[in-house]
Amino acid sequence: MPLSEKMQHEIAALEALPMDQLEEALRHHSAGTTPGFLLRHAALRWQRQVATALAGMSLTHVQFLVLSSAWWLGREGDVPNQREIAAHGGLEPVMTSQVLKVLERDGHVSRVRDNRDARAVRVRVTESGRGLARRCVVILDKLGEEFFADAMATDGFLEAIRGLAGRDLTGDEVQ
Repeated sequence: MPLSEKMQHEIAALEALPMDQLEEALRHHSAGTTPGFLLRHAALRWQRQVATALAGMSLTHVQFLVLSSAWWLGREGDVPNQREIAAHGGLEPVMTSQVLKVLERDGHVSRVRDNRDARAVRVRVTESGRGLARRCVVILDKLGEEFFADAMATDGFLEAIRGLAGRDLTGDEVQ
């Protein structure tokens, strides 16, 4: 997502500030009051919790994101392509392709060339992959209930996070 023109100008002005003015601007700075710093560390804590919860399922967090995205996008009988899976999971297409190779090797997905576009690869989740994805989604939903309990009790929390993520109620990207 590109920066607004206003933000680009503000950054350029800050980059040009003399060091003494930077020091003054930093005088009252604290990482503990910086939303980006806190959000990053909250995400890291969440990722560690997810890794622990998924360890018994023999999936990494990224493998879960790819498998569950493929399952979710294909749950109505559609066969999503790798780019759609990457976009839904918030992942790079190259990484998604590499993870799909592992998931295919493990029997959780099958990949086939798209009949209409030879460059595209369609992904079908196997029966074992569907079972694993569904089980992991339920596990992580339960984990999320505990991990996010205090934040979810705050009015507007989920809407604020959804807005920051640029996603709608179904998880699709907001244009």
